[in-house]
Amino acid sequence: MTANVISALKVEKSTFEEIEKVQGKEAILSSNADYVVDESKIAGGSAEWLFFPKKESEVVTIINKMSEEKIPITISGGRTGIVGSAVPFDGAVISTDKMTAVLGIGYDKEVGKYFVRIQPGITLKDLDDVIRYKEFTDEHNLDPNNNIVKKFKQESETYLFPVDPTEMTAAVGGSVAANASGARSFKYGAMRPWVRHLRIVLDSGEVLDLTRGEYKADNGIFVFKKSGADIVVKVPTYKMPTAKNAAGFFATPDMDLVDLFVGNEGILGMITEVDLWIIKKPMGLPNVMFFTAEDDSMLFVEKLRDDPNLNVEYMEFFDENSFELLKSKQKTSPALANLSTIPSDAKTAIFFEIPYSEDTLEDIIVKLDEIAMECNSSIDSCWSAFDEVEKESFKAMRHAVPETVNAIIAKRKNAYPSIHKLGTDMSVEHQHFREMMKLYHNKMLEHGLEYVMWGHIGDSHIHLNILPRNMDELALGKKLYKIFAKKAVEFGGSVSAEHGIGKIKIEYLLIMYGEEGVNQMRAVKHALDPQAIFNRGNMFTL
Repeated sequence: MTANVISALKVEKSTFEEIEKVQGKEAILSSNADYVVDESKIAGGSAEWLFFPKKESEVVTIINKMSEEKIPITISGGRTGIVGSAVPFDGAVISTDKMTAVLGIGYDKEVGKYFVRIQPGITLKDLDDVIRYKEFTDEHNLDPNNNIVKKFKQESETYLFPVDPTEMTAAVGGSVAANASGARSFKYGAMRPWVRHLRIVLDSGEVLDLTRGEYKADNGIFVFKKSGADIVVKVPTYKMPTAKNAAGFFATPDMDLVDLFVGNEGILGMITEVDLWIIKKPMGLPNVMFFTAEDDSMLFVEKLRDDPNLNVEYMEFFDENSFELLKSKQKTSPALANLSTIPSDAKTAIFFEIPYSEDTLEDIIVKLDEIAMECNSSIDSCWSAFDEVEKESFKAMRHAVPETVNAIIAKRKNAYPSIHKLGTDMSVEHQHFREMMKLYHNKMLEHGLEYVMWGHIGDSHIHLNILPRNMDELALGKKLYKIFAKKAVEFGGSVSAEHGIGKIKIEYLLIMYGEEGVNQMRAVKHALDPQAIFNRGNMFTL
């Protein structure tokens, strides 16, 4: 039976003095400077406290003390985010670097799936290894009545956690807090539907123990029994985008309470435990199909997407400018040696993967050739990766483009220290995707800006990367970014499809939800964290 009333739990505390920590701004900057920055490269980060808890009771103790002293807390995971969420501006940092334990494996008979229970600091890469190689012992069994560890190890198939944010050094907790996604979100979605269970420490030091399906909003209302009082939380009433989205609080009138904490960017509490569903790994055939025109590549994607029998795992797009960057790196990167075999007239490429078996492979190839021919290409213009070496070559190609862009910007920083690339993270509804692409191209060409485009075309989610050559072009790019954000919202999309809002994209959240919608988020924040202890400055100003 579901309910909309949940009681926060009082749990065991640890001794504050025994918790690993560093105190003092200078001490932190001199020995742990990595904890006041993240991949956003925001400058000016600082903190008075840096904590390394190892278990939930230590997190509770830290939060109690910081809350009592009204010291704001920034939660630090893998610090791989690019919107500044993990950058502190004074206060305390709680790092999850020492909270990397695998806590168990279970099996849900009703759902028919295995799940893993982990602490929030484990990286996606380490989690993948644990699942892939079945690194569980009897101590990890979560079912007192069944030996789930033995059952899992006897499975002949390889398992995986299917959500694949590009940066596999990201921490699980941060990925949940950001509702992160990646290429495979086309088929599997973002983090949200894969989260079975969470434990959250609130500003009071009390803990929420949430399992999906137990607590759901009643007419848009949750009631939290917290600190001896009933706290009423009203679910925001704004309309959620139908396209891929990682901006703002998830909100529907009958939503599951787990979903309020997935994607809230850590501003409502700190995750200390996560259960994630896992699945059998399909045998997939990665491919790269080349096209002489961008319109043909978009038609190819539409046809793949509309064919349920192909069951495509992901679809990634690279534009003509991406090819030029790759060719510039070919002589200095052995991993890109096979670029010489790219068709000379290729303008765009679609990376995609299709599940197959020995019985279905021939039919799949025939079907792909049919679709390719309809899109002015052919199977002869396709690379397929049948072994690990070829698969790694594909990865090298995909990663070389953003790496080259970052190298270009780093070089330009010598002349303009404040310059940076402008990378969009906007999605739109499928029917508006071609129009959005035309807008990107037209505005870039109209103003003579250097740009590169790649991304998750299966979700109608492309990253336009503007590469300013001077500060005037940076200012111009920022103005164009706002134009693109407004158009994405108009097209039923999101201003941030996978990276979140953080401290960098606050103005775009306003474009998406308006002042009223953001005020509704503020009301949720104020109800659950009235002192604004957690991740102050993320998502919206107070």
